Amino acid sequence: MENSERKTIFLVDDTTTNLDIGKSFLKDQYKTYPLLSAEKMFAVLEKVHPDLILLDIEMPVMNGYEAIKKLKAEPAWAGIPVIFLTSKTDNGSEQEGLRLGAVDYVKKPLSAQVLLESIKKHVS
Repeated sequence: MENSERKTIFLVDDTTTNLDIGKSFLKDQYKTYPLLSAEKMFAVLEKVHPDLILLDIEMPVMNGYEAIKKLKAEPAWAGIPVIFLTSKTDNGSEQEGLRLGAVDYVKKPLSAQVLLESIKKHVS
């Protein structure tokens, strides 16, 4: 697959290790933008329109719930699918993420197979 044909995925997590793990899972199939905060994600969104966003819930300053609310409120970005990534295991967190507009919810530690299957469902 040519690089220009690759789908673009934003990977947003405040932990460098998680970004490195996610990049290693995605690098062969997708063009990946690792971003250490939701604020950085919104700055890059001004220039790049991703096909999907992998978004951590627990981050300082702006958490994933706040970020998806802002994302879905902007018509230019509202249609971008968001998959939440989190170490939260309670059903309430998952339900909240889905209620706010996430298309899926993947638990950490990340499994390459689970993550890639979830992405394939939402990126055509």
